[in-house]
Amino acid sequence: MAMPATRSTFWDDKMDRELNAAIDAALQAGKFLCQHYGEANALRYKSAIEVVTELDGQTEKIIARRLQSEFPHYGFLGEEGHRHESQTGIWVVDPIDGTTNYVRRIPVFAVSIGLVIDHEAMVGVIYQPMTRELFAACKGKGATLNGAPIHVSEVDQIGKALLGSGFPYDAWTSSRDNLLQWGRAVKSAFAVYCSGVAALGLCEVATGRIDGYWELYLHPWDIAAGACIVREAGGVVTQVTGERFDPLGHTILADNGRIHEALLKMVTEAEV
Repeated sequence: MAMPATRSTFWDDKMDRELNAAIDAALQAGKFLCQHYGEANALRYKSAIEVVTELDGQTEKIIARRLQSEFPHYGFLGEEGHRHESQTGIWVVDPIDGTTNYVRRIPVFAVSIGLVIDHEAMVGVIYQPMTRELFAACKGKGATLNGAPIHVSEVDQIGKALLGSGFPYDAWTSSRDNLLQWGRAVKSAFAVYCSGVAALGLCEVATGRIDGYWELYLHPWDIAAGACIVREAGGVVTQVTGERFDPLGHTILADNGRIHEALLKMVTEAEV
C-alpha cells in the first residue's frame, strides 16, 4: 500500500503558498472522504442523474476554511454552493468529482482545486484519495504526480490513441449529448473509456496514460485544475470548438498536442 500523502512528500517550501495551501486542503478533504467511505447518505438529486450527498457539502467546507483562512482576498466558487466573489482571483473547487462512484463504492473519485486569475488556471491540484495519487501543477513550474514530473504521451495518430470522455447530466433531454462524438471516437480511435470523473480524465492525459480527453458540457470546478495540470505536463488545452480555453467556461478538449487537430476535427465534425 502506498504511504499516506503529506505536503512535504511533494513540494518544498520554495513552492508558491497558493500551491501548498491547495495541496493541504486536498489532502485534508481526501482524508475526510476516506474516513467516511461507504457511509454516504442523505442523498438528493440535482437533476435526473446527478446525485449529491451531505458529504459533498461537508468536504467543501473543509476546503473553503483552509483556503480562505490564508487567502481571504481570493474568491471561492464551489460546486456545492459556497460562493465568494473577488476581482483578485478565485478558487474553483469540486469537493467530490465522481460522487456517483463514491456513493456506489466505486473507488474512482477525486478532490479538485484550481486557482483562476484573469481567466487563466494558475494552480491545479487533484487528489485521488483511494490510490493516494496527488497531481499538482503551477503555471510555469511543470506538473507532478506524487512529486515526480509527469508528461503527456507521444502518440501521434488518432487511430492509436486511447481517449476519454463523459456525458452531460442533461443527456436525457439535451440533443448535445455527446453520443455522436462518442460513436465517432469508437470508429476512429484505438479505444474510448468513461470513468465518470473529468478531473481524473485530465490527469490521465497529463501522465500519458491516455492521449486525449474531451467533454461538451461541464462546469468550471470540473476542468480548471485539470487544465492547468495538462498544460504544465506539455499538453494542449482548448475549448471543444478549438477556441482559447476558459477555465470558467463549460467545455474542454485536452490532449498531448500531437493529435490535437485530429481530435478537434473528430469532435466538431460529429455535430454536423
